[in-house]
This record gives sequence, C-alpha cells and structure tokens, in this order.
Amino acid sequence: MRKIAIAAALVVSATAVILYGLWASRPAAEVYVVQRGTAISAVYGTVKVVANITLNIRARSNGTIRFTDRIASNVVAGLVVTQGELLATITNEDLDREITKAETELQAAEGRRRIGPPSQQQLNTQEALLARLEKLAQMQNVPAADLERTRNDVQSLRERVRAEQLEQDREVKIYREQAGVLQDRKAHCFITSPIEGYLNAINCLNGEFISDGSTPFVVATAATYLEGQINEEDVGQVLPQMKAAVRLYSYANQDFTATVSQVLPTANNQRYTITLTLDKAPPNLMSGMTGEMNIVAGRRENALIVPSRAVLADRVLVVKDDVIKPRAVKVGFRNLERAEILEGLKEGEQVVVADQDLFRPGQRVRVVTINM
Repeated sequence: MRKIAIAAALVVSATAVILYGLWASRPAAEVYVVQRGTAISAVYGTVKVVANITLNIRARSNGTIRFTDRIASNVVAGLVVTQGELLATITNEDLDREITKAETELQAAEGRRRIGPPSQQQLNTQEALLARLEKLAQMQNVPAADLERTRNDVQSLRERVRAEQLEQDREVKIYREQAGVLQDRKAHCFITSPIEGYLNAINCLNGEFISDGSTPFVVATAATYLEGQINEEDVGQVLPQMKAAVRLYSYANQDFTATVSQVLPTANNQRYTITLTLDKAPPNLMSGMTGEMNIVAGRRENALIVPSRAVLADRVLVVKDDVIKPRAVKVGFRNLERAEILEGLKEGEQVVVADQDLFRPGQRVRVVTINM
C-alpha cells in the first residue's frame, strides 16, 4: 500500500512538473485588467520653452570688436547682463581719423570767429578816419567829395565785415554739425544690452572684424513661456484657459500643468502654434527646452479605462483562460496614456498591452499582470 502511495505521489509530482514546464514554455503576455476610472479627452502636442523677448543686437558700424573685460573672460552663452550694460566697443581707425580732423577744423573755425572778420581792422581804421573828416568838415576844412568817398568806403567795409561774420558763423556751424555726425557714428561703436536678461548667443570672436548690420550678440529675457505645436485636426478643440499636462524632457520625473493663453490663427505645414503659461515653473527653466503636452479637452468619470497602447486602431487582444482572443472595441476619449472603451470590453477582463504583433488568435500564453 505504501509503495502505491509513493508511486502515486511521484506520478502527481511528475505531472505537475510537466504542466509547469508546459506553462513556463508559453510566451509571456503583459496584460492590464480593465477597470473603471476617469476618461480624459486630450489633444497631443509638442512644446518648447521660449524666452518672452529675444533680441538680435546688431552692429551699427564696421570695425574690430573688443569685448569688455567681463564678457571677454566669460565668452559663453548664458551670461547674465543688465539693461544698458556695455558689452563691447567697435574700433574704427578711419572714423577716429575723421573725428580728429573734424574737431581740429572746428577748433580752427571757432578760433577765427573769436579773432573776428579779416576786414574788421580795416573797417576800424576807416571809421576812425571818417570820424576825423566829419569833424574837419564841420570846420569846412575837408572837400565834400573826400568825405563822401570815405563814407562809401566805410559802408562797403561794414557790409564786407557782416558777410565775413556770416561766413565764419556758417563755417563753425558746418564743422560742428560734421563733428556731431561723426560723434553719433562713434556712439554707434558702443554695443550695450537693451534689456535685462542673459546672452543667448555670441556670434563673433573678440578682436574680430565685423561689418555694419551683423549680429554679434543675441540677448533674451529670463522670463519664458511655452510654445506648443498641435495638428490641424485638433486645433478646433483647443481654447484659451484650457489646462494641459506637460512633460519636459529635461525633467523626466516631473509633471507640470499649464494653461493655454492663445491659439495663433495661422498654420505652418498644417501645424498650429499655441502659447501656454506654466502654472508653476521650476527655478532653472531655460529657453530651448522641449517636451510633450496633453491639453485636456473633456473628462468623463466612471468610464472603462485601458492603457492607450493596448488599443490598435479599433481592436484589442483579450486573454481569457490563458488564450489570446481578438476583440473589436469602440474607443471614446483617448490620450497618450489612457483610452476609454465604450463598447467591446467588460470590467475585469484582461487586455494585452505590449508586443501584440507577437501573438496570434487562439495562442496560449502566460499572463503577467501590470498596472497602468
């Protein structure tokens, strides 16, 4: 009797080993148990962090650029600058020579004007002579013709002096205007930051020759916003003040919320641009960071939910009694992570969520249950 019991135990053990071996040899299917939850209709899009203001600082003179000591010792993008801060100067030797020449000519013209008209001394002499002749004429000791001739000479000299004064004034004005224009051009050789922010780009080398109109620096504000891109077929669902779930690649373990501020009315390659504001931005958020977003367009509670990756078009793979069975479904709200099932599934059923192309209908599998 004991031998029979041992033999039976051995048979049972062997059968269990065989059955386990058969079960273990089956391919593993990752499944999710259908359950109820909140269905969310979301519009997918990509996002990029953009500075509120980005300005190209253009050179307004030709010459050799010389960075300030602070810029020269930190020639990297990201350096914080203040409004009005001097970033660099442009050395233009031709302009410097023109300024020196114009200032010399202006000083000479002002000196000549201080001395007075060239004919002033001759006028003074003739006026003194006329005064003596008029006194003599009162005593009838001077011919009337001499007196009249002297008067005419004085009048001519006075007109000449006035003309010379006008010419000297005109000459000083011309040289002063020329010097002023050159000084204005010299002021253009000083490159300053128009806003408070940071250097977004440095496009030249210290000591390099740059041309008028080139862009040696780009300055951006530290304040930023999100610029989103969505497809044409989705733009009709998006309105200002809608909430969005945002994930930035630079913060892989953080989820952010944002609010749609504006939907721009023009498209580029059938993609529309929207702007969003992060509800709470991280302290080191920087322009240029990218990521993804889901704009919440609708919400339904107590809905049947499966992972979005379980749905291939309008079909899912259901595992029942460890056997694969395809099933047609009707999908409602859907986003990157979750899909609402309106028809075709029941709560508690198991659906395959990965490697669906490796399974065939009727195939036996080993179930591995996962959470969403």
